[in-house]
Amino acid sequence: MHEYSLAHALIEGITEHLHQHPVQGRVKAVHLRKGELLILSEEALREAWRILSEGTEVAGSDLRIENVPVKVKCPQCDYEGPVKYMSEEGWHFAVPVLACPRCGGRADVVEGRDLAIVGLAVGDASPDHERRKQGEDGDPQRRG
Repeated sequence: MHEYSLAHALIEGITEHLHQHPVQGRVKAVHLRKGELLILSEEALREAWRILSEGTEVAGSDLRIENVPVKVKCPQCDYEGPVKYMSEEGWHFAVPVLACPRCGGRADVVEGRDLAIVGLAVGDASPDHERRKQGEDGDPQRRG
């Protein structure tokens, strides 16, 4: 599956980064930006992440995905911005039209087709710290 190879590449990249730049604590979440034009199942990517990250520095971490809409730039009229969407009754999603919404000319995609790691959330690794954050019933305490 495409999602498994992507998850594997992401884990390898993060592992390499963590070996070069160690962090105190454990990685709790990995933040990604996913372009709208990148066709993949977020559910399958999360499942691949869960399976392939076992035994690594990111085991047990959440994969948080921010979807990035398509943005184009038109070389003819200098338009830069979002695209129009085509949807027909009965379709389950809208399809981005990659022509310039201003002049109708060919437009270049500026954003919306990449997958990138944009951040890591790191928490305290000690079990005592986790217990202090938990209440009597195991629910996290609210902090004001």
